Parts: sequence; C-alpha cells; structure tokens
Amino acid sequence: MTMVRNPHFKQWSEDAQPDGYPDVVQYDFGLTEEAAVTAIQKGEADWMFDQPPTDRLVELGTKYMDQVHISPLTAWWYAPLNTRLAPFDNEKARQAVAYAVDRNTLVNLFGGKVLATPVCQVLPPDFPGHEDYCPFTKNPGTKWSAPDVDKAKQLVEESGTKGQKVTVIVEDTAVSRSIGVYLQSVLTSIGYVADVKPISSNIQFTYIQNTNNKVQMSVSQWYQDYPAASNFLNILFGCDSFREGSDASVNISGFCDKDIDARMKQAMDLGVTDQDAANKAWAEIDRAVTDKAAAVPLFTPKHVDFVSKRLGNFKFNAQFYWIVTQAWVQ
Repeated sequence: MTMVRNPHFKQWSEDAQPDGYPDVVQYDFGLTEEAAVTAIQKGEADWMFDQPPTDRLVELGTKYMDQVHISPLTAWWYAPLNTRLAPFDNEKARQAVAYAVDRNTLVNLFGGKVLATPVCQVLPPDFPGHEDYCPFTKNPGTKWSAPDVDKAKQLVEESGTKGQKVTVIVEDTAVSRSIGVYLQSVLTSIGYVADVKPISSNIQFTYIQNTNNKVQMSVSQWYQDYPAASNFLNILFGCDSFREGSDASVNISGFCDKDIDARMKQAMDLGVTDQDAANKAWAEIDRAVTDKAAAVPLFTPKHVDFVSKRLGNFKFNAQFYWIVTQAWVQ
C-alpha cells in the first residue's frame, strides 16, 4: 500500500512542510513480527504496525532504547460477568471474583510492567471522569495492592453459589489463553468448578455478546472510540447497549441498573453545558458501576512502537496512535 501527498495541495508555508517530512509512505505486508523487528534493526523498514513480540523486548529495551516509544493507552482488558446467569446473577459471587484476581499476575502474563498496568475500575487513568478507586483489593482505597482470597471465599459461601460450574470464553491467542487458564485457576481456588474455552478471534467478540450462547464469563478488551467517559460506562454498561439474542450487544455483562442508567443520561446532558461538573458525575458513576462488579477490571495495556534510527519527531496520540505525517526521516 502506498500513501502519497495530495497532488492538488498548495503549500502556503515552507515552515509548515519543511524538507524531511515524508512525501511517500510505502506499507509492506506479510512479515512476521519477528522479521519486522529485524527489518527495522537493519534499516530496511522504519516502523511496524504490530506490537514487537515479548521475547524481543529485553533486546529492544537495552540495545535500541532510543528507538523505542512506550505510550499508555486509554483502554482496558476486562472479564465481563453475566449478571443474568448463575452464578454471576448474584452480586456477591461477582465481587468474590474481583477480590480473588491477582492483577500483577495478569500484567506478567501480558508481558510485564513495560506493557501493562493493574487496573481496578472502568475508566482508564488520565481519562475524563477518572478518579482513582480500588474497592476489590487487600487494602481497599485508591490503588490495587494484592488479591484478598479469604474475602473472596467468604463471599462465595455467602452467595450460596459454591460448587457451581463456570466456563470462561477467551480468544484463541497465546495471551488470551494464558489469561483464561489463570482465571480458571482463580475460580477453582475460591470454590467453583471452572473450565476455559478458547474460540477463534474472528468470532469470539460477537459470540460473547449473544445471549443465545449463554456465556457466563469471558475476557474482552475495550479501546476508546472518543475521549468521553460515556464511551466506557454508558456503552459497556448502559441498559440501551444490551440486546437479547444479538451479536451486537456490547453490554456483554447484561448489566442494567435503572438508577445508574438514569445518572448516566443526566451526566451526558450535563456535559453539553458544564463538562467539569459532568466529569465529577461520571467519577461517581464509575464508582457505582465498579461496586456492582459486572465486570472484573484486569489491566490497562501500553503500546510499544519500535522505529528506525533515521526516523525522528515521533508523535503519539491516544486516539490515533502514531501520527505518521508528523515524523521525518534522514
């Protein structure tokens, strides 16, 4: 794929488009992630779309540190719990899982602290409406500290759901499978009979949305479409986002709290006239949704960009990622 500048564009300022900025971008396909890293190291390519494989990160971070850019993403990996099916139609059962998960273990499964950060709530850090909040941890407060397995076991007992069967649906990829197996072990440790079922990445996201498939628990991801709290809270947990028997029911948990839903709509209306006040309202809604444990927050991913020596002025945008047109080459 070749991208070229618009031939009808009229330059009005040499300062705005100095020499060095690319006139042509050639995009080649077909290399493995390993081969793409090697091509950049040799100067045969300037950037790769895919994330570098985890087994090359130490090498890149030591020998090519000046060519690596790490950027936090406004996104989260999370485990939706079906609030309309046993055992997770019981709030205490859902909270038990949230207490039992070791988020540091999940970060390591994803590739370590370079690539991910533990997360406790729906809204990502440094996002409109985010205020640090972490109720399901050893020391509840603003930060995640450690799992509280004893509390989790107590809640399972109180819920009356101990011994029930739970199947976790994950994507058939190395990372998702490893996360699924870990969650299976967590569920088993607190009293459930757990299983994990990997299915093709091509269909997993729609499969876990459709109520006909009776998915109790799954692993999914959400990346911002636009920088507003509603894009996470209302889209993923609003009543209007749930549709029975549909592959397009992005409220995977089937969560619908009429009071919280009304507050979401009020916050969206308030944002038209007073964004600061709306963000305060969204922070309260974030805490309310988190408390209901309709999904278990796992971690916030980071993005790694590996570029060639000749590429400079690398700019990253949380919405659009690398801004190709701002880079220059020598």
